[in-house]
Amino acid sequence: MKKIIAGLALSLITSVSYAETFSCTTYSDGKAAEEKQKVNASKKAVAESKAASRLKKAGVKFDYVDCK
Repeated sequence: MKKIIAGLALSLITSVSYAETFSCTTYSDGKAAEEKQKVNASKKAVAESKAASRLKKAGVKFDYVDCK
């Protein structure tokens, strides 16, 4: 049991340590929205997917999301 808990803790720590903070901009009708979202992810594509998912849950309509 201790090995399982230690393994889970180690995997959580390593996944968080490799994550970067991305600043994501939402575009609608070719114009950028004023608010930017901060998303933690390991890759740009994952960050864009997370930001889009959050916006969909909030009911915001948009064309696409770009993260840097």
